[in-house]
Amino acid sequence: MIIKSIKQYIIAGSLCCGISAVTTSCNNFLDILPLNDVVLENYWTQKNDVTSVLMSCYESLQSEDCVTRMGLWGEVRSDNMKLGVSPSQDLEQLVKENILPSNPYCDWKVFYEAINRCNTVCYYAPKVQEIDPNYSYTEMQANIAEATFIRSLCYFHLIRTFRDVPFSLEPSIDDTQDYRLPATSFDDVLKNIIADLEAVKDQAQLYFLKPNPDKEQEQERNNTARVTRPAIYALLADLYLWQGNWQRCIECCDYVIDFKKKEYENLRRRLQNDVYLFNDIPLYLEKLQTVSGEAYNKIFGTGNSFESLFELTYNETLNRDNKNGYITRYYANTSSTLTGGSLAAVDEFYEGLPTKGSELFVANDSRAYESIYQVSTTQYYIGKYAASRVTLDNTKSNWTPAITWRSGSGSGYSNWIVYRLTDIMLIKAEALVEMGSDHYEEAFNLINAVNKRALNSLTPGTGESLKYDDFKDSKEDMEQLVLDERHRELMFEGKRWYDLVRMARRSGSTRTLAKTVTKKQLTNTTGIEIRLADPNAIYLPYYRNELKVNPHLTQNPAYNTGDDADLEKN
Repeated sequence: MIIKSIKQYIIAGSLCCGISAVTTSCNNFLDILPLNDVVLENYWTQKNDVTSVLMSCYESLQSEDCVTRMGLWGEVRSDNMKLGVSPSQDLEQLVKENILPSNPYCDWKVFYEAINRCNTVCYYAPKVQEIDPNYSYTEMQANIAEATFIRSLCYFHLIRTFRDVPFSLEPSIDDTQDYRLPATSFDDVLKNIIADLEAVKDQAQLYFLKPNPDKEQEQERNNTARVTRPAIYALLADLYLWQGNWQRCIECCDYVIDFKKKEYENLRRRLQNDVYLFNDIPLYLEKLQTVSGEAYNKIFGTGNSFESLFELTYNETLNRDNKNGYITRYYANTSSTLTGGSLAAVDEFYEGLPTKGSELFVANDSRAYESIYQVSTTQYYIGKYAASRVTLDNTKSNWTPAITWRSGSGSGYSNWIVYRLTDIMLIKAEALVEMGSDHYEEAFNLINAVNKRALNSLTPGTGESLKYDDFKDSKEDMEQLVLDERHRELMFEGKRWYDLVRMARRSGSTRTLAKTVTKKQLTNTTGIEIRLADPNAIYLPYYRNELKVNPHLTQNPAYNTGDDADLEKN
């Protein structure tokens, strides 16, 4: 332990990890003195000190351990994924719902490392602004807004995964502070992070500028790799959806959608051949002439697209020691052989395509072929993110895609998208449905816009798979329509399990969730369904090491058996 040193110790229940141990890759952003070698008197004196640690907050999110958990926590227990080739035992147990507190995927420390860095920025930035004349008040507010977003996103992942978690907005910089904290309830954490974001949402930058190498006098907007105001509104919309505050959710969605409409108007000349208005909302065209796949190629292939709001950006040249560890579980591609990853797509979402459609997709839905790649009658690779380019020839009846896979065995240098425009459109649609039948048609129009893009349906009233009259008379049907469209649009993006958990919390029953996710299981389906009938079981257990070091934590009762029952008594 230290006094008056900038070596940070993470609150993670009371699991103490020095920030210096995980900041080496921060030098990809800025060349700074190692934080553990700098005492407080010599640090936090100028703007660059704040910027350096703020960049390390991004680096924490971008770390392999962190992004892996974002993906796995939001997907692997859902109905999207099954076991692939040679999975680790820990991953296999997650998929099979045989989850023990000793499973390392229950370890949350990387999120608390990011949280503590954000807390540190929020604590010191005002002090630096007082003494550095080159650090303006507006810059300081914008930096705090970025840190607040990252901190809130981390807590949002934690409560959706574990429900009640230790919560603190104070940095661990003083030996006199005790960071062995009890868990704060889901609802209280949600309320607090909403309040934090509301306080800073209009202080973030609208966009960042990057040099345009083709025109030295011009700069291009870079709205995706760092936190902007629209990104904060996107996160707020999601938080309000979970809170059940439909009106504020819709207002935040409208801010994002209106921002994208204005951005499209400003960039229309550049985007006119790529973007089309679907129900008045600008989205990439999926089809150019006779070939589909263009929307996928821009959003997931190239990355940092017009539709993106915030994504974690990876670059093989700049991030040699840092990669998207979650995507490495999708596939392995060497110079000579393409093999499946440790996770695979569930069969029924592709079976039946392209002749008659599958359980989820109609036959001409581009997303089916972009998300899932059928190798044989029994092998279904996950294509989304793993493919750098997808080409679908619409003139052929079989819709067989030509795929360019990312090179290198498990290279993992594809960006990870946190929020994009169609996600926000569907969040708004869900809130509108919950507002009541007067809002169903508006909700349907948003859902249909997303769906039509994927089906290349550019002429109103033609080539559409969804008809309003089929859903308008039933709230249950409208709710299922939103959930199904989110399933199609956001498959493998770390959203599906959380969507099912949100529905279970809203209805007060886990029955639908349990029936949905057990369909993929090959054995013990009845036992798993019975286990998931317990609402506590839809959350992960606290990691066993956390219980050992933090006496204030009480294990989730769905997992409080065996050795962990003994821990509770000690």
